[in-house]
Amino acid sequence: MAFACPLCSSEKTSLITNKVRFDNKADVLWCQNCSLVFLDQNSFELPADFYETEYHQTYLAHVEPALLDPNAYYDKMRVVTKPWSDKIKNMLTGAEVILDFGCSTGHLISNIQDRAGKVYGHELNKKEVEFCRNIKGLDVASEPLHERFAEGMFDYITMIFVLEHIAEPIVLLNYLKRFLKPTGKFLILVPNAQDALLRFYDIPEFTHFYYCVEHLFYYTPETINKVFKQAGLKGNIATIQEYPITNHLNWS
Repeated sequence: MAFACPLCSSEKTSLITNKVRFDNKADVLWCQNCSLVFLDQNSFELPADFYETEYHQTYLAHVEPALLDPNAYYDKMRVVTKPWSDKIKNMLTGAEVILDFGCSTGHLISNIQDRAGKVYGHELNKKEVEFCRNIKGLDVASEPLHERFAEGMFDYITMIFVLEHIAEPIVLLNYLKRFLKPTGKFLILVPNAQDALLRFYDIPEFTHFYYCVEHLFYYTPETINKVFKQAGLKGNIATIQEYPITNHLNWS
């Protein structure tokens, strides 16, 4: 039975690949109706506590084992996130209450908290919650938001490379909206599925690395805008170039 598109419910999909990062198997599909790229969530299975215990450890053990140390990962990610941290800081006046949803080691919080009234974090990974709280002194926890915060509390909710992991993004956005002030905004960053190495080059090794079981959706400006509309949101979408042109040479 065809796996229907989670965005438009069409069953007209095409298989892009069934081989993904680290030799995992999962069906990556393209919707012929709305152009969403997504994983067939019935084609693979993650452990129930994957994000609480294994997520970063699984990736880093393959790619950068030294970053399994939370301090090392935090230091690197403070640098990596600086370009968009600076953009966020330029939007702030100093009084804003912010939630960083999926905050990992708290690197974004540390980068922007000097320009905000208060920045909270939400994170599932137990090791990273302990690091944020006990080592960095950040207000980070894993319990459900409705047990921790009043509705209508936040000026901004940031989600930095989080939404692509969410099985039901529209459901989550509708839930999170409850915690925004009437004038509150989301600041969301996701990978762009229109990566030149996917669109213009036929490099199987890159395709099999780019797609991974952790990322359930691969958004473009057009498809993420459709997600926002279905969640009753409107706003601006911009693209940034994260990797240098030399990254193309590594895969050529």
